[in-house]
Amino acid sequence: MSGTERPSVVHALTASGRARWAAVLVVLAVASTLLLVHRHDGPASGAATSSASTSSDPSASQNPPTYDEQRRAEVTQLLERWAAALRSGDESALRGLLDPLADPTFVDAQVRRATVVPTVPFSDFDYEIGDEPETPVPSSIAEQLDATDVWAPPVYLRYAVQGPDASPTRRPVSLVVAERDGQWRLVDDADLPTYRRHTWRGPWDFGPVTMRSVATASGTSVVLGHPDREQFVADVAAELPAATAAVTDFWGADWARDGLVFVSSTAEEFDESTGSSPSTDVAAVTVSDAVAGGSRPTGQRVVFGPDAASRLSPFTLRSVLRHELTHVAARAKTAEGTALWVAEGFADYSGYRSSGADFRQLAPTLASIVAAGGPPTVLPKDEDFGAGGTRSNVAYESAWSVFAFVADRYGESTLRRFYEALASGPGSDGVVDAAITSVLSPGRTRFVAEWGNWVAARSR
Repeated sequence: MSGTERPSVVHALTASGRARWAAVLVVLAVASTLLLVHRHDGPASGAATSSASTSSDPSASQNPPTYDEQRRAEVTQLLERWAAALRSGDESALRGLLDPLADPTFVDAQVRRATVVPTVPFSDFDYEIGDEPETPVPSSIAEQLDATDVWAPPVYLRYAVQGPDASPTRRPVSLVVAERDGQWRLVDDADLPTYRRHTWRGPWDFGPVTMRSVATASGTSVVLGHPDREQFVADVAAELPAATAAVTDFWGADWARDGLVFVSSTAEEFDESTGSSPSTDVAAVTVSDAVAGGSRPTGQRVVFGPDAASRLSPFTLRSVLRHELTHVAARAKTAEGTALWVAEGFADYSGYRSSGADFRQLAPTLASIVAAGGPPTVLPKDEDFGAGGTRSNVAYESAWSVFAFVADRYGESTLRRFYEALASGPGSDGVVDAAITSVLSPGRTRFVAEWGNWVAARSR
């Protein structure tokens, strides 16, 4: 197949579907007429007036719903019943919503979900149809179903966890539904890569869930994991109150001061929860929805990788959790495209703050390189952080050292203002130069030189 060819698709009704819809239009037209006759039936003396009212009544000119509108309404009801069956764990109701020719893997997955979803404290859990254009259904799928109609609408899972989620977040579902015998049913939610359709999976899609709910100073945090990570879930939950208090002491009270933490058991789950494939060196990642117009961020989750339980000591768990919660706290003040040395260095400073560890303990790779070769002369680049090995270590340690230097030289209140200036826009040289000049006064050249000398003095 050439690059311009596309797989054949089914995008129209079958003959029986068109016939069914024609019958629906006739029934709706008759029902509309009967309604108008009943509404305007009255005494003979008012006949003329009633006739005039009928011709001018706006409802008389309204058209019956189109097929697309009717289909959307019916599938919306199907999605509502699907969500209700999962929330209540009603396997019988759930099976009644599945098409007889639904993929067995999909069927089994839905039955498993119905045993897990009720154990999660959702304040919202529903499915909704989006406004994007529908996706054509590959003929390889539609022909096997032999249904009246097959549809792949843009669907989203809308969910919120009680406590940390003040507002719900939405995640995509690559859903296919089919109509047969006048009823819409679920067929599959497998990815359709050709059309860039993907189904997001939450922790409840990866087996039984273990949960800890933690009261913090101003709210409730929740940690979700699986039985094989139960001890680590407990360890994270035990650390959350102190971590929340420490971030609040550093950042201030202008954040939610609670958190939703996912503990992954597999690399696949970690990738799904983060929406990417983080480096194997990464112990945890914070994700968030895009922030709109200064509103409170939604969809914020701290996600621990599958190796975090075995890799993190009590000290590193403490610093990593505080680091990630700092991302949560600062999200509303952090623009898309903020330089990684800014975001990661600031969060690392918060994570290590008041730890009692000295410079060489916190930046051993940087200290060794500087001791042998002299002070750093450039700020870390974004590509350095994902390079792995020594290069990544130096990037993270250098970024932390920039903010440690600013806090030592100018104080933490200035450090906060410096971060907000740096994170106010994409990490261009212009944004960085303006932040250095407006908050700290010296230009970039002098600032980098002073930071390098500060690092060198502590690397001996």
